[in-house]
Amino acid sequence: MAGIYIHIPFCFSRCAYCDFYKTTKLDKLEPFLVALKSEIKHYSSLFQEKITTLYFGGGTPSLLKSSHFDEIFSLLRDSYIFSERIEITIECNPDDLTKDYIDKLLESGFNRISIGIQSFHEKDLQEMGRRHSSAQALQAIKDAYSGGFRNIGMDLIYGLPWSNTAAFSENLKIVKTLPINHLSAYHLTFEEGTPFDRLLKRGVYREITDSESLNQYELLREFAAKEGFEHYEVSNFCKPGFRSRHNSSYWDGSPYIGFGPGSHSYFGGYRQWNKADLNLYLKSDREKIVEKEVLDISDRLNELIMLGLRTAEGVNLEAIEALDRQMYNKVVSASKKWLQAGNLHNESKFLKCNAKSWFVVDGIIKDLFV
Repeated sequence: MAGIYIHIPFCFSRCAYCDFYKTTKLDKLEPFLVALKSEIKHYSSLFQEKITTLYFGGGTPSLLKSSHFDEIFSLLRDSYIFSERIEITIECNPDDLTKDYIDKLLESGFNRISIGIQSFHEKDLQEMGRRHSSAQALQAIKDAYSGGFRNIGMDLIYGLPWSNTAAFSENLKIVKTLPINHLSAYHLTFEEGTPFDRLLKRGVYREITDSESLNQYELLREFAAKEGFEHYEVSNFCKPGFRSRHNSSYWDGSPYIGFGPGSHSYFGGYRQWNKADLNLYLKSDREKIVEKEVLDISDRLNELIMLGLRTAEGVNLEAIEALDRQMYNKVVSASKKWLQAGNLHNESKFLKCNAKSWFVVDGIIKDLFV
């Protein structure tokens, strides 16, 4: 397995909570596409894995025209080996999803769509700086399904400072009525440098209490279980057979390559990333754009812990032991208190986090790091 991620860094406007790399300078779109094609060609001789997943993220990939995607797909197929069962995902804003655009996405080759809903409450959407309305959100999902998509995901955000658990429950009741196979639900975080972070520091917003956060997370888990969604990663839920194969490849350590400013890659025993600088990216100077790090045993082991404990599969203890016996012993020793407390359990040599404890998994992970 191997994946390709393409970062489309353009947005019409900036959402108040988002810290992903993006720009509103849409006049740079065409030069960006030239640089993107150059980068795709550059790595074609260096990355020979069969491609099983392709993911367009952002930013707002749905700003691109279908003709742009056709050109990118043509170059990718000429440059890389595509699996016959490749999963091809696009992230979309609801207000971009006209029926005609949906038809063209399917014609281009997309077979999975992830729609950035975030909430069905108008106040939430306005506070977050989203461009779409609740009605557009509902219509986008219905149109994606009636248009032919059969692998549809959506995002929600909870833990909003002006909202409450009852309002989040109303969102979930709406989700229940929709033809989706995948749900990603993220607790709001006040990322450094975002408008929300500035409002928090000024006292306009407050972070909700741990008790409120836990109540909303438990509500989410109970809803997912009742509606037949598998809880396969801390923030991700799916109907059987509809896991995000692309994101799963990040979590299981499969190689992947990222194109576009701010994108990351992992292959050949090292990690590399493009600097989050569009102007630099447009110059296509690899030596100035790309930064790399070779992962030592400690790095690789900590990644196994960090990624594994966030998934239903857990951490493969035999893989850790194969990397370094001494570090394996440290992990086993550090895990004892969490096992005794019931936060973790050992199942066939896989160290797993109990679903209820996923809410505090970051603290457990930090404690197990070597």
